[in-house]
Amino acid sequence: MVYFLLFGVRQMNAWIGVLAWLFISTAAMAQVSLVPDAPTSVQGIESVCTGVGLDVRQDPRWNAYSLKVEIAGPGGQYLGDERLTVSRDGKELLSISCSGPWVLFQLPQGRYQVKADIGNQSASSAAFVPAAGQGRIILRFTGELP
Repeated sequence: MVYFLLFGVRQMNAWIGVLAWLFISTAAMAQVSLVPDAPTSVQGIESVCTGVGLDVRQDPRWNAYSLKVEIAGPGGQYLGDERLTVSRDGKELLSISCSGPWVLFQLPQGRYQVKADIGNQSASSAAFVPAAGQGRIILRFTGELP
C-alpha cells in the first residue's frame, strides 16, 4: 500500500509483471523427477524413465520414442539416479532426474546435446534424432561413482 501511494499504479504493475515473469521462468526450468515406467510430459516433451529389469527393457512401447539415452558405468553396467539435461542450439529444453538406466524422449528430428550427472561426475554427447526410427546414445561414466 505504501508503494502504491509513493509511486502509483503503473510502476507497481510493472514490478508485479517482472516478479511474475521471474517466478514463471524459474519454475519452468525446474528439474522434474520422473516416476519409473510412467510416460510424463516435461516442457511439452514426452519422457519416460525406465530400464530396470529385463522385462521392462523389452516393453514394445519404448520403441515408439525417437531418442533412447542409456546410462552406463566403466564396465558397461547400467547405472541409475542420474540428472539429465537435453539442449538444442544452446537452449536447455528440459532437465529431469531418473532412477533407472534408460531415459526415452519423444523429440522432433534434429541434433541435440545430452548431459547426465551422477554425483560429481558428468558425461555428455551429441544425439541425433532421425526422421524415422529411434536414435540412441550411451553416456558412459568412467570414474568411481558414489
